[in-house]
Amino acid sequence: MKHPLLKNPALLIWYFLFWIIFSTIQFFFERRVFEVSLPITLVDIIVSNLVFMVLGIGIWYVVIGASTEKRSQMYVVIYHVFALLFIVSFWMWITNQIDIFLFDRQSIREHMKLVMPGKAGIGAMIYILIAVFYYTFLFYERLEEKSKEETRLRELVTQTQLNELKSQINPHFLFNSLNSVSYLTITEPEKAQDMVIKLSQFLRYSLKHKQNQLVTLSQEIEHIRLYLEIEKVRFGDKLQAEFDIAECENCQIPNMILQPLYENAIKYGVYETTSSVKITTKAVKQKNNLIFTVSNNYDSDAVVKKGEGIGLFNIKQRLGLVYGNTTLLSIIDEEYIFTVNLVIPQ
Repeated sequence: MKHPLLKNPALLIWYFLFWIIFSTIQFFFERRVFEVSLPITLVDIIVSNLVFMVLGIGIWYVVIGASTEKRSQMYVVIYHVFALLFIVSFWMWITNQIDIFLFDRQSIREHMKLVMPGKAGIGAMIYILIAVFYYTFLFYERLEEKSKEETRLRELVTQTQLNELKSQINPHFLFNSLNSVSYLTITEPEKAQDMVIKLSQFLRYSLKHKQNQLVTLSQEIEHIRLYLEIEKVRFGDKLQAEFDIAECENCQIPNMILQPLYENAIKYGVYETTSSVKITTKAVKQKNNLIFTVSNNYDSDAVVKKGEGIGLFNIKQRLGLVYGNTTLLSIIDEEYIFTVNLVIPQ
């Protein structure tokens, strides 16, 4: 893991500012309490703090060393006690050697006797402060990594769920379409060829856009028209469709989210009646939402087989995964007209 002070220039600036402020406070304190000569005090503080500033950067690797594996609290405490004693002792020795080299031995030794106990305490205190800072940084760094990993896993799970929901094409539609093709090859070969081409285009769209989250409404409606044209081969004039989406063609919607609405309309409207069923599609924009409506009439006297409601449930689930809201779908069933409303945020 990269050093936090090298990774973040702002932290490095604050680190330097800390030592400048600390050195200033230390200077005035030593001048007032010990009344040591100005040159000795000034040089001793500058040398001591410069050396500890460099050692403080190295304390990061001490903290990392204590955190690389799962250690007991007792081990970590003992580890840092020895590290503190070593670093503070080395710091005091090296600064004293520099002071002795720069000044008269006798005068500097008198100064050492005065400041040595306090200097050791200050060194220990600074070590603890720097170690606590590094542990805090390490804690938040790992917390952020954990948060990113959890976010990545949530996105992966969400994408997996979306792909699973999008892949649930009604198998009955494929079976019925192939049966129709089989029948048409004998009675009307040209229609059979046309139906195979449309079915191919329909499946190509499903595969092509499987990895795309959003498409334009015009793309999705083109796909729906293919679906209805394929179904119309079986139902003929019994199935009618009307679209009014001119003002909303460029709106963005989750791909393949509309098909279950039309499957539902055909299954519970067209299948169960001998009269004509009209599927009406309307789309309007209201503020930042696309309001999409699909409605169809149905025969009140027909015996409708109760379905599992998988299609509408899947739509709710996908809206929840994409927009975080499962209440964007509503159903109205009155006067033998079944209507589904979708609210798609833009």
